[in-house]
Amino acid sequence: MNGNNEEPIPTIPDSDYVASLKPLVDFLGVALGPTVEIVLHDVTTLDASVIAIANGHVSGREIGSPATDLLLRILRSGEAEQRDYITGYTALSSTGTSNLRSSTFFIRREKKIVGALCINADQTLLKSLESLTNRISASYFTTDASQPKDKEDKPEVLSTSIADITSSAIHSALATRSVDVDHYSTEDRLAVVKLLDDDGYFQLKGSVADLASALEISEPSIYRYLRQVRGQNCQER
Repeated sequence: MNGNNEEPIPTIPDSDYVASLKPLVDFLGVALGPTVEIVLHDVTTLDASVIAIANGHVSGREIGSPATDLLLRILRSGEAEQRDYITGYTALSSTGTSNLRSSTFFIRREKKIVGALCINADQTLLKSLESLTNRISASYFTTDASQPKDKEDKPEVLSTSIADITSSAIHSALATRSVDVDHYSTEDRLAVVKLLDDDGYFQLKGSVADLASALEISEPSIYRYLRQVRGQNCQER
């Protein structure tokens, strides 16, 4: 007891705090229907951050699936500190469903992000309707094909395993270089490490070993490159 004879307010771990929202996942899954996936992430375990999911058939994920590349990037960059949620972005699922429209709400505790509640709506039927509408419209109206199309932001990838997310991240990073891995210069390797670090890749277990294997270099070399790019980032800030 304290000096005022009051019992101290009990505290619970961050993971238990996030887990208390599991009933909300089931509720939203039923309320929004089978084409809308609801996912609850516990960011203290990024390798298996999904602790509750409704309508998981939308993305093919289940409890124990890892954090998405988007969530890793946001946690790494601190972007989420500037807002409570993000909405209306595109996501890609491992099941091949690419017509997902997604939103994420960041769960905070004493201003620290401890979890995330995500909604992924399958837009396949709406896209089919849009395609049909465009075909009908094209039969009556002409369009100017020279007009540039708006660029979309990088879509979120909803991976079902750590292997999927690391493989996808490494493949995308290597694809930014114009030469094969066995002809990489130090600058090429640094560029790949910097890109992956900016995307939050190194928050995952085994990430250094996987990248070392892909680049055909030692793990100590990866750590050395990582220290170098983070030092450059600090200088730029």
